[in-house]
Amino acid sequence: MTIYIKQNVTLDYIETLYDELFSHEKEKTIDIKLPKKILQSDFSVLASFLQFVSTWLRKNNSGNLHLPVNEAEEFSEYLKQEFVYPTIVLCWEKQVLNEGGINIRNKLKKLSQDYFNKMEYLELKSNESIPIYCFDHDLSKRGYSRFLYELDKTVVSEEVLDFNLYSVFEKIGNYFNKEMFRRSIRPVMEDFAKITHELFLNTDEHARTDINGNNLYPNIRSVYFKFHKRTLKNYKRDYKKNIGLINYFDSGLPLNDISELYLFEISVIDSGPGLTKRFEKINDLDSITLKEEVESIKKCLFKHNTSSIGINKKNKGLGLNRVLETIDEKGFLRIKTGRVDVFRDMRNSRYIKANSPEEIILNDWNSNSQEFTKHKNAEGTLISIIYPLGL
Repeated sequence: MTIYIKQNVTLDYIETLYDELFSHEKEKTIDIKLPKKILQSDFSVLASFLQFVSTWLRKNNSGNLHLPVNEAEEFSEYLKQEFVYPTIVLCWEKQVLNEGGINIRNKLKKLSQDYFNKMEYLELKSNESIPIYCFDHDLSKRGYSRFLYELDKTVVSEEVLDFNLYSVFEKIGNYFNKEMFRRSIRPVMEDFAKITHELFLNTDEHARTDINGNNLYPNIRSVYFKFHKRTLKNYKRDYKKNIGLINYFDSGLPLNDISELYLFEISVIDSGPGLTKRFEKINDLDSITLKEEVESIKKCLFKHNTSSIGINKKNKGLGLNRVLETIDEKGFLRIKTGRVDVFRDMRNSRYIKANSPEEIILNDWNSNSQEFTKHKNAEGTLISIIYPLGL
């Protein structure tokens, strides 16, 4: 059977894709067909979509990938849709079929490599968002982005990352106007580098292998930066179903003279074991309760609990706790991993140094409460942050 993905991809719609995927677990194979485009560019959507694709890939009955194109020549245009390239590279060991059911993977190799080169040198035309992908199963240079890794395949230091990302943030800012970059983005670039380094370093340490130390294949670890600009009224219209985000938008965020709110998204995704499986060293989440799973995520947010000790410890952060400190009074954080989808609004729920993991506040994405929703088991970890510009 085939899951046909619609163009109107929202976070709510992605949850229905999980329902469809898990409802067909007894099928011999499950294929996926991509849409011609994804219409939505909402907060966390691209990363959430890639997490779903990764979850499908981990299934024993995952089949082939279908593209809505006929010839390889069409792919160069289709590739401009930013969800296409990472999906194809993730599925590279699958058959990549065109509309006629013909495997066109080999014909896409050079176009795919050209896309990667343009991405690495910031030559893609979409300047309001910039992805940085690492594919651990890719034996070519695409496995280790020059922004994130040294030549010896170690993660760059925070200082080097700050330098490397300057051109990324400058390009996003200058896409709208250079004054916006100078006044709004440049003052918070150090915060963005801290957040990115901490989150990506965690993927390097904890998401390249399963809990038994075996390399994951295929495997994605990526960082995604996106600039969001809408009026406050439109933000509240577009996210009206999410009480947590509505409360965040009502927290007195800085607006320009035409009531526009500038938000910067940093999303980090991996298709590793996920926070709870890695931290608790378990393969089956059904062996613990949902409450225990949430508590495990809180342990990962607790100071020192996710930091590694080793030869490069001077470059290590203080765990995800440091991210909470950095975005305190400013940002909004979402975590989707395993069966849990939670958030922390750092405007309305300020950072307090916790004496134990239990003291850390997390709310359910659906209910905006401490009553947590049990979701279908998503592979890996997605952490998305929005950070207001101008505070």
